[in-house]
Amino acid sequence: MNKLKYKPLPLFFLMVMILGQACKKDKLNFEADNRVLTENRINSTARVINLALYNQVIANGDSLTSFLTPSPTPGSPPKLPGTSYFPNNGYLTKIWNVPQDLFNAQEIVKLDFMTRSYQATLGNDIKTEVKNDYNNPTDYFLMPTFGMEGQPEVVPIKRGVAAPSKPDHFKIRIVNLSGKIKVPGFNSSGALEDLTGSVSLAYSDGSLVNPKTNNISSATQTSEYIEVPYGTYQFKVLMQDGRQMPALGSELNQYTLLDPPTSTIPKDMMNSTALTYAPIQTYQPGGIYTILIAPQRFNYLINENSETADTYQNSFQILNDNSPAVNNTYFRIQGVNALNTAAVSFRVDGKTIATDLGFGASGAYSNFIQGTHTIEAIDASGKVIASVTQVLRPAQNYTAWLSPDAAGGPKLLLVANDLSGATYSGGLAQEDATYARNQYRYFFFKRFLNLSTGNPYITFTLNNGQSISSGDDNPNAGVNLQPGMPLFERPYVSSSYEQNPYEIMAYRSKPNVVPGIWASDIEVLKSDAFIANKDLYLRPARALPVHEPGIYTLSLIGQSGTGSTPATKAKMIIIKHNK
Repeated sequence: MNKLKYKPLPLFFLMVMILGQACKKDKLNFEADNRVLTENRINSTARVINLALYNQVIANGDSLTSFLTPSPTPGSPPKLPGTSYFPNNGYLTKIWNVPQDLFNAQEIVKLDFMTRSYQATLGNDIKTEVKNDYNNPTDYFLMPTFGMEGQPEVVPIKRGVAAPSKPDHFKIRIVNLSGKIKVPGFNSSGALEDLTGSVSLAYSDGSLVNPKTNNISSATQTSEYIEVPYGTYQFKVLMQDGRQMPALGSELNQYTLLDPPTSTIPKDMMNSTALTYAPIQTYQPGGIYTILIAPQRFNYLINENSETADTYQNSFQILNDNSPAVNNTYFRIQGVNALNTAAVSFRVDGKTIATDLGFGASGAYSNFIQGTHTIEAIDASGKVIASVTQVLRPAQNYTAWLSPDAAGGPKLLLVANDLSGATYSGGLAQEDATYARNQYRYFFFKRFLNLSTGNPYITFTLNNGQSISSGDDNPNAGVNLQPGMPLFERPYVSSSYEQNPYEIMAYRSKPNVVPGIWASDIEVLKSDAFIANKDLYLRPARALPVHEPGIYTLSLIGQSGTGSTPATKAKMIIIKHNK
């Protein structure tokens, strides 16, 4: 008789699998969505620029903001709940891209703007209609008419969206919506100056950018867009008599203050720094920007206890008219002759970027596509006297220094310049500098190089050998610099906008002797050497500041000791990397 033979182990696993499938349940996704804005709304071509600082808005009779007005409480202000259209705190923002879903079939939305606050406000409620026109993108400027004259409550101006014709350029224009200030402020220093009239766009040294952005009046309102090579600029706005118009700073409280009669940053109620705030920033390739001239609210000192009052003053601010892509393509490079008195030229991959540079002279910046490049220095006969091949990365700024090597022959030293405006304050506690960073748009950064011969170690100091670094600066910056060997870790030192006049001196030091012996044969540099064009201040009869903001490299070039001549003797030169 045949008997069935069972294999218990396979049967056991089969039963486990069956039971596992029977008990299987769908698991719910408990991941939290912490995004502030969860609805994906499409923006229209209309944009509201809220210069009157309204905080509430109604669209087609329906409130989009919270209309909450909490009473003032000690300490930090309470965090207010958001709304679907304004999720951060339920208040209207300064720049609002009007969502497309608010428009009716005729592509029109009726908007009511107002301010609701626990305290009384000056502005009246306003009503306007905004149109979504795909062929004519438009900005609607809400003007602070309670503090100014000469402009209506709402000013519509068309906005450019076409990309620059050159991919490594950006577009920029001026929009002038200035007007007479109704209640100008004043203190013991004087009354608020009149900054109405035509304006022109200038670089940091006061040279005008383009005839198309010159003498733009509030009647003309807007200039054409012009194209400028991408890079780091400190644009300034000049009145017809050469006076500088301020911008309103935000990174330091002191940059919200102005001296009423000069619109400069004050030291105290009776003394000014003679510096007019104008931000330094990188304008990206493909970007489109507007320099807007309109009244903004500033503070000014009213007594010796640093108490302030506020006043409106015509000033400028920078608006992004598009959202340019991250620059993963282009870098900028310039050449400097730090070798000798013979004129030299510079080429990148055979393209000339600078010609006939004399001793200590620098060339203008040129833009190139990232990758491996060959930089060459050429003498007057066309002979290549030095070259270097290197991978150059996007969004970087380079200076090619032609300088002597250890034997006195020519060599090229390629140095990357940091134009970010960021500083690190974490010391050794933060290993990779991810945190403890400060971002500035108005700064005084200096880096030091020793490209001389006959000076094996050089330390740069302030007056009488005082350390040039302070605060969060690297204490080794500018100390014991050897020829052709730049410092790479935190090489910049920072100065203050209110710094007193100073001198920069060169000392011959040693690894264990700092600062060493003063190099009396090397001319001392005074702080006003960091002013590119003194006529920018003197022409409108204004005082000279101590120095100007910017990113600088101060290099010792030339020769000391045997073989030195008056033409080649060691000296300090300044190269400014923003324009």
